[in-house]
Amino acid sequence: MSEVDLTFWLWVWVFAAAFALVRCWREGAGAGLVLTYVLTFGVMHWLAAFLFMLPWHSEAGRDLTALGMRESAIAMVAFAGGSEIVRFFLNRGLERGETKPASPVDGRLPTVYIAIGIFFYVFVQPVASRVPGLDAVAATGGTLMVVAIALKCWDGWVRQRTGVMWAWLAGTTVLPLLTVIVQGFLGYGFAAMVTVIAFVASFLRPRWKVVALGIVLTHIGLSVYVTYMRDRREIRAVVWSGAGVRDRVSQLGETFKSAEWFDPRKEEHLRRIDQRLNQDYLLGASVAYLEGGSVGLAHGSTIMESLYALVPRAVWANKPVVGGSGELVSIYTGLRFAEGTSVGIGQVMEAYINFGRDGVIVCFLFFGAVLATLDQVAWRRLQKGNAASFLLWYLPGLSLLQIGGSFAEATSSAAAALVIALALRRFLTRVLPDRRAAARDLAGDHHVDSKLSA
Repeated sequence: MSEVDLTFWLWVWVFAAAFALVRCWREGAGAGLVLTYVLTFGVMHWLAAFLFMLPWHSEAGRDLTALGMRESAIAMVAFAGGSEIVRFFLNRGLERGETKPASPVDGRLPTVYIAIGIFFYVFVQPVASRVPGLDAVAATGGTLMVVAIALKCWDGWVRQRTGVMWAWLAGTTVLPLLTVIVQGFLGYGFAAMVTVIAFVASFLRPRWKVVALGIVLTHIGLSVYVTYMRDRREIRAVVWSGAGVRDRVSQLGETFKSAEWFDPRKEEHLRRIDQRLNQDYLLGASVAYLEGGSVGLAHGSTIMESLYALVPRAVWANKPVVGGSGELVSIYTGLRFAEGTSVGIGQVMEAYINFGRDGVIVCFLFFGAVLATLDQVAWRRLQKGNAASFLLWYLPGLSLLQIGGSFAEATSSAAAALVIALALRRFLTRVLPDRRAAARDLAGDHHVDSKLSA
């Protein structure tokens, strides 16, 4: 295995990510989907690799991490290129005033989305694993709560009720606690919180305050993460034993009584990050395994599975696709994991194991183009105050943010999201008449009456 310059590829990733962020962060350039994707990509593929630059960090795993960082950097360059191509064509002929925030949304819709999301999370998700094909729908239904909180923040900002916006934004800090208490997992709640924060960051002004707040939240987030990882086994032992809410909260309280601030000088903190957030190590292992000839390329087999995943299991009962990454990571890295350990293949690795570097470039050009399209169209719908149409574009986009998962998970979730968004739009237009349209019609009637009386 040839030596790879880790520093060089870290900087390549930084410049490509910065380009994508600056371009999507302009006023009116998106609803935070591209921003969320780049941030999540950084957490999974850049952070742990960067920490290897610290002179006191252990060298264990550095070579494979560097190998994976090279492919991750190439993927980010392709992603930035794909999003820029789409942005160029979508913005051609765009009127100057069209990109400015304009209308608030119908306040009833976010409330309905929250209610439906809670229903899915509390009643549907616990039984989803026992009903074939229901897991993707249940998970997507839960993300409606994320969309609803985002819309509440938007409505507060547009109506100049910033206190309301900050209250809803602060409320997102409950999401990681909720997923830990209910499921024993921190990542799901953190991902939801980051999504809402990125959404608000897309329109919040001034920019320097957003950057300053982001730095503070990053340090807090890392501190919560290393503390959680320290006591993860104890927390899950309580949660997975079926203990009551009081016992779960008590265990969580004990953990945070002795919370640790993240300190990059502590090798233990670096190890905890490297343990679960170093996707580059697994990616590098797969690159070395394939280059060594221990296994051949998949030649699109998992890509086909992601297309099969678009078909509901209710329609295709014997569909040859299962949720998660299965044994793919072990097959294409040669590594073996403890029984019951879930290891996501990640989008970069899956692209690489199918067609090598060419697969990485093509897949992430495509990802960048698709996500940028969803991001910008959702944003323009939101500017017009059309929450139902916004959901139709934004909700499937959220499903594609699973940078640590498989393509099949992303496509099945996106398909479920599209179905849910279409069903909601059709249902809600019947039960919740458009107040603004009614107001416009009423104003038109008054105008006609005044003409007649004149």
